Amino acid sequence: MFQRLQLTILSVLFLASFVVNTFILQSTQVGVFLLIAYLAIYGWEIGGIITRTEKAVLRWWLGVWVLLSVLLLSGSLAYYLFMLTPEVVYVQVLLTPPIVMWLAKKLKRASIFKHAHDLWSERKHRLPGVIYLVASLIIALLIMLLTTLVDNQVSEAVRSVWERLPYGIFIFFSLATLLLYTLLERGKERALTILLFGGLLFTFVAVAAIAFPLGFGFDSFIHKATELHLAEFGTITPKPFYYIGQYALVLFAHHAFLIPVDIADTFLVPLLTALLLPSAWYFAAAHIARKKSVAMMTLMGLFLLPLSSFIVTTPQGLANLWTLLVILASVPYLLEQEHPRLGVLALAAISTLLIHPIAGIPIMLYLILLFSDPSRANPRTPVLNKVVRVLLIVFACVMLPLSFLINALISGQALGVDWSALNPITWLGALNVTVFFENKFEPLLDLVYLYGLNATVIVFLIAGAAWWSYRKELSSRFRVLIIMTVALAINYLIMSTTLEFSFLIDYERSNYSARLVPLMMLFLSPFLILGLSHAFINLKSRPVVLRVCALVLLTAITTSAFYMAYPRRDAYETNRGFNVSQADIDAVHLAESLAADEPYLVLANQSVSAAAISEIGFRYYDDLFFYPIPTGGELYEVFLQMNTTPTRELAQEALNMVPQHGDVNTLFFLVNNYWWQAPRIIETAKTTADDWRSVGENGQVYLFRYDF
Repeated sequence: MFQRLQLTILSVLFLASFVVNTFILQSTQVGVFLLIAYLAIYGWEIGGIITRTEKAVLRWWLGVWVLLSVLLLSGSLAYYLFMLTPEVVYVQVLLTPPIVMWLAKKLKRASIFKHAHDLWSERKHRLPGVIYLVASLIIALLIMLLTTLVDNQVSEAVRSVWERLPYGIFIFFSLATLLLYTLLERGKERALTILLFGGLLFTFVAVAAIAFPLGFGFDSFIHKATELHLAEFGTITPKPFYYIGQYALVLFAHHAFLIPVDIADTFLVPLLTALLLPSAWYFAAAHIARKKSVAMMTLMGLFLLPLSSFIVTTPQGLANLWTLLVILASVPYLLEQEHPRLGVLALAAISTLLIHPIAGIPIMLYLILLFSDPSRANPRTPVLNKVVRVLLIVFACVMLPLSFLINALISGQALGVDWSALNPITWLGALNVTVFFENKFEPLLDLVYLYGLNATVIVFLIAGAAWWSYRKELSSRFRVLIIMTVALAINYLIMSTTLEFSFLIDYERSNYSARLVPLMMLFLSPFLILGLSHAFINLKSRPVVLRVCALVLLTAITTSAFYMAYPRRDAYETNRGFNVSQADIDAVHLAESLAADEPYLVLANQSVSAAAISEIGFRYYDDLFFYPIPTGGELYEVFLQMNTTPTRELAQEALNMVPQHGDVNTLFFLVNNYWWQAPRIIETAKTTADDWRSVGENGQVYLFRYDF
């Protein structure tokens, strides 16, 4: 009773502070503190409601994850029924304390104060001095790495994050990783080690967020612009069928805790990955390995997974994170334990669907297959049970191609189907499972790519070996993971050979099918944990020298994964795209000012178009965006033709695409100097344009004006 009174008092203080900061102080710093308090207090309480058997750190991540999923669902529901306004978010915050306290009281769960009292009363565990030293060194190395990123922020156009960052980053990262892996091998001080691991994981996925203050990639600019529009107006027309899950979380942080949209979006996925994933992985490993020390060691295997989708906030990255959390949280159920309940997992799966359908549809099918497990089915209808399960499995094998076809019919998007490719021979030709061996006579880079280009094969081999070795001992429920992996593989083959995404430019048309490979690896993560547990149990009985060599090898693999997670420009690979630069932004503003409030059209590359979305927002002439987006559109085709031969006829052709084009008589043609034919294009365009300007040091972007 006393602990409940304390929680009531703390909730009143929190709500009072929230109201004062929202309407009087309006401080972002206070808002960040209140957000941390909100997640810590009510995340813990919800974790206790979900399960009372787990330890503190495991209970907390479950609670925070479910709390965020509820906020995501309620925000999305408000958006579709009405609008996602500040008032909606205020109601979400104000209702959280009473609802959580009512549930905790009804279910008789111990409060956070009871846990704090138990910790204070129990026998203190004294950390050895060497552990303090190692932990301090890890923290110092991570701080030096993050400081180096801040001191070397990039604002010019580059193909790779590594082009302008010093190599000392890899030294800091490798040393911190090796020291942390020694703590993981020790298997004690678990709470401290998981916190440190979260710090290491954050540095792994946050390089782009910190080093590129203008933004990174292309999709993130579109989503930030949408979030800014929603923050101002509460809705957008037409309402999207997906992505709103991410927008709901960003707007929750913005409206409730006064965190700027740009910052909330930029750090959403990297921060949630670092906060939730280590505890979730340990949660699953502790149930699979049944030895806490071994479960701690398996955390090293997390870097074997494809973490590149977590380096920048996009709906696909957030949905992949939620998918992995659902899979890891379902491990107790797969082991025929009941916590957390499938209803809780279903809540998170629906949230994933609201974030992005490519991850959401498979994870929903995964939950449906778990719900239809023979052990849960009606024993009086065995034939019907089998028929339903077979139909579900067949549907899982075609779920994503089918969803793309339905979406194309609804939206009128161009999507071709090559029915002749529906044969096993074509599918086998689409498989690329060759083991990579190549030598560029750069020893370090050769070793990095030896791992990096074989990482997928390594994960499949470890997971496959684990399943084969333990298939008779594992619960039959684990078969659902195999079913989903095979189903996703079939979806991948159909999408990569049969569907023709003609609304995308040629070199982007494999993007959708390529997203399924990481999802397959996520569904294999419990088997990966099982295989690593077996390996680490054997390693613990080996001589110290062999164990040290294994840690050094794992450190090298993790550092290689760190390098491979980001776009690269080296002897093996050259990234096609460039990041948005300050010159791109300046060129957008120059075109806007030269237009003098008159309508105009622009031909420019993706980076400049992304800058335009970020700086100006969404401006359309009916269905035609005033910059050439998407890259598969007709306007982008004219842009590519202008890059071959910039003529007034092509400029006029672009203006003719504008509905009622008589109102738009000005076209700007923007050329970045990093294009290999830029000198020729620039000199030719000077002879055909009515005016031209350049921005940036040494003319990084040239602007050509055509008036008609």
